[in-house]
Amino acid sequence: MAKAQRRRGVSKYSHLLEEDDTFRAWYRNVLRASYTTGTVYLLRMGRLCDEVCHVTPKRIASMNKVELMTFTTNAISDLEEAGVAGVTINSYVKAVKSWGRFNGTKLDERLSVPDSEPRYAEEVIPRPEEVQALFDHSPLRVKVAVSLMGFSGLRPATIGNAEGTDGLRLGDLPEVEVSGGRVAFAKVPTLVVVRKRISKIRASFVTFAPAQACEYLRQYLEDRLRLGEEVGPQSAIVTVSEFNRRTARSQDCWFKKQYGQHVTSANVREMVRGAIRESGFGWRPYILRRYFDTRMMLGEADGLVIPDWRSFWMGHSGNIEFVYTLRKGLDEETIEKMRGAYLKGANRYLCTSEGGREEDMVTKIRKQLLLTVLSPEEIEKLHVDEKTDEEVIGLLRQRLMEVTFNQGLKQKVVPASEVEGWLAKGWAWKGNLGDGRAVMEPAG
Repeated sequence: MAKAQRRRGVSKYSHLLEEDDTFRAWYRNVLRASYTTGTVYLLRMGRLCDEVCHVTPKRIASMNKVELMTFTTNAISDLEEAGVAGVTINSYVKAVKSWGRFNGTKLDERLSVPDSEPRYAEEVIPRPEEVQALFDHSPLRVKVAVSLMGFSGLRPATIGNAEGTDGLRLGDLPEVEVSGGRVAFAKVPTLVVVRKRISKIRASFVTFAPAQACEYLRQYLEDRLRLGEEVGPQSAIVTVSEFNRRTARSQDCWFKKQYGQHVTSANVREMVRGAIRESGFGWRPYILRRYFDTRMMLGEADGLVIPDWRSFWMGHSGNIEFVYTLRKGLDEETIEKMRGAYLKGANRYLCTSEGGREEDMVTKIRKQLLLTVLSPEEIEKLHVDEKTDEEVIGLLRQRLMEVTFNQGLKQKVVPASEVEGWLAKGWAWKGNLGDGRAVMEPAG
């Protein structure tokens, strides 16, 4: 047991697991639900028992409700006096409550934990050009991880779990096609399915990856294919390491065994943090999820994205209505509606390069039709992708009428405020259109 714990980085308190079978059973139970939570709880209980309160887990387990309440309150005070932040003290309280519940003592009373200034209260969300600078200083593997966090809203633990035994797989991107050493996407933005097992909320959800992220992933996967990796549905999206090509070829057997394994969540944070520092910024890796949240919030303010969809794409739990509408399975129509909304939000607010902005086929057709009556500059200002079919058809019909009238100089459509000026030039008033404009024709 001690060797296993050393591998997991909690060997300092592994003696508690060896000395108390019940404590070990509790730890393993928490660990099954969440490796990260289990590890943190063991560290908190270990420090509390060995260094703060000098008590055994068995003694805590034997306390009745009043004794446990007193013990926990005193521990909070001791930790506060030692300068421990409120958010960290709260995790000690959670660990004690969990251990108490496991032993039949449920501590429901609200415990007052000292407030502390949020560590990242002054953190400023990066601008798109700053995120692009991060991409410019990142190797392909890191670009993929950064784009999944910043453009798809994924957590590091979704890309690779704490133990490196699972994470986002190629099969979780069902619209990716691998054939003959080439990678293609059936649809862009491409669907990303987060399985229940790699979801923090223990429920599956979906999000999307835009054209810019798809291009990074395509290059990365094709690089791995060229190196001889057999890429399939079970392959990790982000692998454990990048290898020198010559080394990979010279150590072919080792390469095929190791390359393609999942990264750990700590690996993801470490490599993203390294690229951030290389780019000259001081952000923490998690700011990329905040970038996604904040930028999509701007899309929400513009009416491009529904609030519940933004939360769903980030893997938040939501309210009961949210659960019943989005957690009960999504049909194809809803997914396509989501894809369209995501495309609009990503094109305007998320993607950091022009090449990363993808237009769906409907938008491209609309623009081609409007080019017959409008300049490219005028079309760009219209945000055609945000208009309904009826609005586009109405605009097209209106401009065609104007062009027909004006080119033949038989009639001209002008603002009502300009009618007097045209009358002075010798034109005659023909009638009003009812929308603040009038039809004029040359005086005959």
